[in-house]
Amino acid sequence: MRILILAGKALDKEQVDRLFGDTEYEMVRYSSVSRGVRRLDKGLWNIVVLAPGPEDASWYRAITRIRKEYGLSVILLAEKGGAGVEEKALEAGAVDAFEFGCVTPKEFARTLRLLNRQVELERKSAGGHAMADWIEKTGRLGSWEMDSGGRTTWSDGFREILGDAEGLLSEEFTSIRQFVLPEDLEIYDAANRATFEQGWPLDFEYRIKGVDGRIRHLHLHRRVELDSGGNVKRAYGMVRDVSSEREFEEFLFRRDAIMQVIGSFAARFLRESDWRSGINSALRDFGKAMDVSRAYIVRKFTGSDGLAYMKMEYEWAASFIEPVIDLPEVQKQPFSPLYDRWKSTLLRRKVVAGHVRNFQGDAQKPFRSTGAKSLMIVPVFLDNEWWGFIGMSEHREERDWLPVEIESLTLMADIFGSCVLRRRMEDQLVEANRSAEEAKTMALEASKAKSRFLANMSHEIRTPIGGILGMAEMAITTGLTDEQREHMDMIRDAAGSLLSIVNDVLDISKIEADKMELRPRDFEFRPAIETSVRPFGPQADAKGVVFQHRVDSSVPVHLQGDPDRLGQILINLLGNALKFTERGLIDLNVEIKEEEAGRVCLLFTVRDTGEGIPKDKLDTIFDSFTQADSSVRKKHQGTGLGLSISRELVEMMGGQIGVESELGRGSVFSFTAWFDKSDTVVVQPAPAREVAPKALHLKILLAEDNPLNQKFLTHFLSMFGHTVIVAENGIEALDELKRRGREIDLVLMDIQMPEMGGMEATAAIRKSDGKRFPSDIPVIALTAYAMKGDRERILKEGFNDYVTKPVDMKKLSAAIARSVAGQDKGSAPVPAMRRVQEEQPAVEVPVKLDMEALVDRFEGNLTLLRDILSLFLIESDQKLEQLDAGLEGGDPTRIGAALHSITNMASHVLAMDIVNRSRHLEKMCYIGSLDEAMAGARELRPKFVALVNAVRERVKTL
Repeated sequence: MRILILAGKALDKEQVDRLFGDTEYEMVRYSSVSRGVRRLDKGLWNIVVLAPGPEDASWYRAITRIRKEYGLSVILLAEKGGAGVEEKALEAGAVDAFEFGCVTPKEFARTLRLLNRQVELERKSAGGHAMADWIEKTGRLGSWEMDSGGRTTWSDGFREILGDAEGLLSEEFTSIRQFVLPEDLEIYDAANRATFEQGWPLDFEYRIKGVDGRIRHLHLHRRVELDSGGNVKRAYGMVRDVSSEREFEEFLFRRDAIMQVIGSFAARFLRESDWRSGINSALRDFGKAMDVSRAYIVRKFTGSDGLAYMKMEYEWAASFIEPVIDLPEVQKQPFSPLYDRWKSTLLRRKVVAGHVRNFQGDAQKPFRSTGAKSLMIVPVFLDNEWWGFIGMSEHREERDWLPVEIESLTLMADIFGSCVLRRRMEDQLVEANRSAEEAKTMALEASKAKSRFLANMSHEIRTPIGGILGMAEMAITTGLTDEQREHMDMIRDAAGSLLSIVNDVLDISKIEADKMELRPRDFEFRPAIETSVRPFGPQADAKGVVFQHRVDSSVPVHLQGDPDRLGQILINLLGNALKFTERGLIDLNVEIKEEEAGRVCLLFTVRDTGEGIPKDKLDTIFDSFTQADSSVRKKHQGTGLGLSISRELVEMMGGQIGVESELGRGSVFSFTAWFDKSDTVVVQPAPAREVAPKALHLKILLAEDNPLNQKFLTHFLSMFGHTVIVAENGIEALDELKRRGREIDLVLMDIQMPEMGGMEATAAIRKSDGKRFPSDIPVIALTAYAMKGDRERILKEGFNDYVTKPVDMKKLSAAIARSVAGQDKGSAPVPAMRRVQEEQPAVEVPVKLDMEALVDRFEGNLTLLRDILSLFLIESDQKLEQLDAGLEGGDPTRIGAALHSITNMASHVLAMDIVNRSRHLEKMCYIGSLDEAMAGARELRPKFVALVNAVRERVKTL
């Protein structure tokens, strides 16, 4: 406590010291104490004591100034009290007044203690109010309170949400009604009646229109206190502005519609060679999904004068505007000088988007003449060549483009560029093959150029395919109709087929560019063979084909070679055999053909009773891009690369491959391969079980710059119970680790990111002494690199594991489980399972459990599916208990929370009838229709129990 004494010139300091005792103070003398008030500007004080001289009457004015201007507590010490001095001092605002000769040190000390306590309480109160104001402001919160007389107090945060700077809110609670949207007045009034007439506590949402004209979504928590007579004694509530959450839900809805169009576009144009025939209909569908006025594709070309021009190649226009594609100015529009800045932006692969009125200078005139108000254009690149751009324009009103719209148009531009590149590639291949007929040397060079071109093209296609796969998987988990799910499954399967094609193209390109190498190591032969052939057993059983394999007892147990490439050969041959065999037998036999000192040559034979191969095709069956049936009506799809790759791998292993076949009787493929004998006993590690990370509940830092990858990885990881923190690059990732420390359990690190890549960031983590970052934190690499040596190079840089893009969620889950194996951090205890079977309804309730769709969702991974269903059973017990407790107590909050959980759980097992009913009943809880909600919940409960029992029975069979 700091005390300042403003004293007269003749004040006795010894007398002051006796009065203050051990209390510290600072004293300044003035002929008139009112002159000392300015002293308060030079320091921080809690209490001011005025000790004027006998003739100094300025103390009254000084007290008034100190209280009004500085808000400090004042004590008057007068040498002579006189009649009315104390009353006058208190009137001016002093806390107390004393006469030197009449006050004892004990009395004065008591006054100082009381003042000190008051100062401390005022400081804490001010801090509490400041903290509450800060929480409301940063959390977009507001509150209100109504007393028994109906007078309502609104917090500053509430007024700020409304933008109520003009004080439109009054003490009347009904003054808020003027802001509620007309469409929501019915539910709002019903909630008010439930609160103020029946005393119900409520949680519900409604929309308001603020003073600034913006529509906001408010989530309200309201409570009421009643007196003994049942009248409202006190009511209070808190609102949270959830507009951003609702806007994000709208983003997701818009994104799903757009992604379906993009998926259809990709499925068609990445498979069909002639993309031009369907581009107009694709533009129309995309423009409607984006809800724009015009969609168009513009190509860049160089004129005879050497300058760059734009030419509109395709256009879709809504019915309410006129097309412009036939106008001369859009058929040859120069970039310079109006659009030089746009050209520079597009060359850097950036998007041009905004309101037309904000465009610089004359650049806005051509668009204003057509009535466009907003514009977005995205560049189209063929590899590193800028081809042109895809554009969207809006003519009805100015539009702020959503991130999902920009991302979607960018994805479409990438796919379109890949289509154009593919067509150009095919044209070049045709030309290369024509030239190959004239000269063998030129043909060899063209083949190598083709391989390099195919490799570049394949890498370019991997990015949009990854986006399609990720967003399709994400959409599948959001609870679709059967028809929507079928469409998304078709999109996912088409993208998966494309990815297989790209991988084959990469392999053949590496072979033809002499970049393919074997990675020999010691391995145990029979388990390696078993791993390769195991997946074909169930597939053969499904077709009714007998599948068998045998390894001769003379084959050594341990060998040295490349088991991965050997497995690739076997998978290609067995996959072809299974594809072309509708009935009968597929047989794999392995035996020794030849032995040398320290080496052995094995003979592998694959027999099938399938369709067989025509004799005129046997000589070319191992050539690249060649199939026995290459007609447009061929029954079996494929690239014709599998056998070509197998032949090259066999020759790299020092062997030969051949085929014998009879049309209609089947085929026999055989190949030889040399291996070194090994005396090393290889301890085969137990394969990592692909565990759904249900009991981990990790906090994961995702360092990824691609928005699509961020979204679908966050979606799936969150679905498995993890909390995901996103960083845009390595610098942000290190900042998060520095700030959160051991709070982060694991890092998923993209290799290529702007500003700082994953390699540099991981190196910084590993080199840390543990003070800046947890140097031992598990880090998993996410990368599109799939070439030879990439895995070893990345793991050598300090990563714990490696997952390639497009990310397979099963492989990522297994990598996460491996990386945190043995760590207890983040694991959550699994509660004991209560048997729901004992609560089976008296009457059997029909329930639909689409196990085929569930198995398809997890791509046949029954282990992962079993773990997810087991987690469903555990949580179902908890939610049924919560529902029962809410029904027993008539608690709408608990019933609504239980129904909300049941909605989410039922969606995970695709029980959409329960999802829709539960979601409706949850809404009834929040709008005050408790009787309907409770009756519906009691009716829904046996259906959910039947669903739980159906899941339990299915789990037993997995």
